[in-house]
Amino acid sequence: MRVIVLNQRHQPFVVSVPEPNGTPSTSVLNPVLEQVLQTAEMQVIQAEALVETDGPYARFQSVLLLPLTAHKTTLGVLELASSEESREWSAEEHAFAQVVAGQLALAIANIDLQASSNQRDQEITTLNDIAATITSTLDPRQVYRLVVQKINEYFRVEAGSLLLLDPQTDELVFVMTLEAGAEKLAGVRVPPGQGLVGEVIRTRQPVVVLDAQNDPRFYKKVSEDVGFITRSSLCVPMLVKGREIGVIQLLNKVEGDFDNDDVTRLSAMANTIAVAIDNATLFQEVAQNRNRLQAILNSTEDGILTIDMDDVVVTANPMIERLFGLMWHKLVGQQGSEILNQILERTRPISEPLNVNPDIIELEILKPHTGFVRQVNLPVFNANNEQIGKLIVFHDITEERELASIREDYTGMLVHDLRAPLTAIINGMTMVRRGFAGPINDQQRELLDIANNSSQEMVGMINTLLDISKMEAGELVLNRAPCSVYEIVERGMERLVTSARTFNIDLQQDMALNLPILDADQDKLVRVLQNLLDNAIKFTPVNGSVSVQVRLVDDEPDSPAVRWSVIDTGPGIPETYRLRIFDKFVQVGQKKGTGLGLTFAKLATEAHGGRIWVDSIEGQGSTFSFTIPFTPA
Repeated sequence: MRVIVLNQRHQPFVVSVPEPNGTPSTSVLNPVLEQVLQTAEMQVIQAEALVETDGPYARFQSVLLLPLTAHKTTLGVLELASSEESREWSAEEHAFAQVVAGQLALAIANIDLQASSNQRDQEITTLNDIAATITSTLDPRQVYRLVVQKINEYFRVEAGSLLLLDPQTDELVFVMTLEAGAEKLAGVRVPPGQGLVGEVIRTRQPVVVLDAQNDPRFYKKVSEDVGFITRSSLCVPMLVKGREIGVIQLLNKVEGDFDNDDVTRLSAMANTIAVAIDNATLFQEVAQNRNRLQAILNSTEDGILTIDMDDVVVTANPMIERLFGLMWHKLVGQQGSEILNQILERTRPISEPLNVNPDIIELEILKPHTGFVRQVNLPVFNANNEQIGKLIVFHDITEERELASIREDYTGMLVHDLRAPLTAIINGMTMVRRGFAGPINDQQRELLDIANNSSQEMVGMINTLLDISKMEAGELVLNRAPCSVYEIVERGMERLVTSARTFNIDLQQDMALNLPILDADQDKLVRVLQNLLDNAIKFTPVNGSVSVQVRLVDDEPDSPAVRWSVIDTGPGIPETYRLRIFDKFVQVGQKKGTGLGLTFAKLATEAHGGRIWVDSIEGQGSTFSFTIPFTPA
């Protein structure tokens, strides 16, 4: 009796009974066996037919062939041969033989299933070992070594290599080669398109070569450099989302040749390995970039917090701890709003910040030490311009404010010291003009008038500086009294009529009726209006116009207000200056001035509870507006 079993490559393995010492061997299927396998039907061959066959059947008188079928699959053939005289096989013998064939087929199927299951378990174990290493280490060399080691063991080969594609040069780089446990070829490069690995990358298809030395595609230089003789090779591509990242190459299978089953299994494993290696590489790049970013954050003099859209702190730096006493390395992962609340508990907003941008706040630090910071809130966007969080920067302005305080003190002292001698000069000139030192002629009187006007302007500048300093310090007391809006406009325009006529500028009024009586410091509001008019006349070209418009508005947040607007036909204000136009000493254009008039206007308006702003289009003029709230009668 012989059992002919097909292996996974559809080659016949012959098992002979009763010759137990014989080893399984392969044979070529003759046409009779092919027919049984194709039809899955029993066949009986008698002596006259057997004489015409070659091989072992020639010495038999009668042969019974039964298909070994399990789960609708033909696994092989059971062969019962009789050397006696030609005989007929009885029905009982047919039935018995079919039962034997059925049981034998089930046994063979179970053996195949167990072998397949064991192989699959080994494959899963190999992949699990690789995944465990990749997730437990950031050292790429360890990852590459374990991948090649496990692949070599699984496929039982003499050597295996892992090559990664260099996207800059399109070269394949050997990152790990193991031959008998020894590492080789690290860093060796294969030129683009060269060798079996080059073809694999180009075609994205596996390549099997059973006679490498005689294959023209084989790149012999690498093997020759290390003295390794390559007989056979299996190469499969590693792809991630349709992108080539490298090649796995196996050399010289220890038992037998590389077959389609090896190609299928290595290709399936390569997909998983490719994703794991790509993720490990990306993780390493992210970790390196994060470490580099942290080093930059650690060296900066600004406190920095980054909070994502889920209100979770994702970065912090040591300056946060120096400023606010919060342990910066414990902030990551905490709730961002809670950390900001802790910072607010240690600070207080400065009552009069220099910049009213809502994303810029100045704070005084109360504990663990005193100081000042400027908090800047910035949105963070991804490559698709979608906000993914916010960056909060705390800039230490303690030294800046100390210097500003010293500068203000010096300015105040200087202003006080200048006002006394100027007052004496003005009084002296007044007495001379009145003839106390003797009669004067018309020419002398004109010169004295010029000197007196210039001195008065200097006193006005000094008073403006003093008032600005007091308003910034919150020390200015407003002399509030009932005052008429119409009188404020009349007084404000009175001093500037002559200046407007000099430049042939049309000075106009546009005032609403029944404007209310204000409880305000009339002198301060007159100076505000004069500063705005003087600025408008200065920047309006000859033959232009400047108008004062006054309206009652009820769109202010707290109460109704009177709105003054000074409208000119000048060149307009560049956008870069608009946010700083009300800061001290800021000048626009080439016109002469101190840069204090608009600063005074802003502070005086805000001291009254109002606000001031500018609307401007370059080339079309500017409109400065301010509001003063009032309580309806």
